[in-house]
Amino acid sequence: MKELKYTSSIKDMPLMFLEMKKTAILLCEGKTDQEILSMSIEENIYQLDKEKRRRDTSLKMLKRLSTLRMPLIKKIVDGTTDEGKLIAFIALMKSDRLVHEYMLDVYADKADEDEINDSEFMQFIDRLAANSETAANWKSDTLKNINTKLKNILCDTGLAKRTKTALTVIKPYVDSEFLSILDGDDWVYAKAVLKEGGI
Repeated sequence: MKELKYTSSIKDMPLMFLEMKKTAILLCEGKTDQEILSMSIEENIYQLDKEKRRRDTSLKMLKRLSTLRMPLIKKIVDGTTDEGKLIAFIALMKSDRLVHEYMLDVYADKADEDEINDSEFMQFIDRLAANSETAANWKSDTLKNINTKLKNILCDTGLAKRTKTALTVIKPYVDSEFLSILDGDDWVYAKAVLKEGGI
């Protein structure tokens, strides 16, 4: 994770579960990364207007999925939507240092039904800015956008729900079959989101 640089890419590329699932289906069918990139640009498989967006989306989905072993990719395709979104989120954490550290620093210590407020996000950003020139240079509009997208992603994934003033944490249990396809590396990320006793 230390090799990854901080980016604000979730502003433009949030969870995008449908695009990730479509990409996972193609990988399970044996398509190569280059074939999927070509299909995105030439056949517009993600239904996007601009060619640059088609290229960027396919590359981002492939990058995220490259962090997963095939059993987890297959689970995105064949599992329930909730399971698929949880795995997609684990892939997002694995490929995005900002999201991973937010989950460790802010979310992981919360119990089910605890709240996360905006001030905690800003405290998190202040800690990043103390050690990262990139984070220190983010403007207020960028920070607001990142915070909004993080909250949207957590809600879309089923890991939180909105209240008037904060987010309420929802930590899921998963069944033993789901747990059996996680390996040692996956546990680092899964522990940040699963309910105590659910792992």
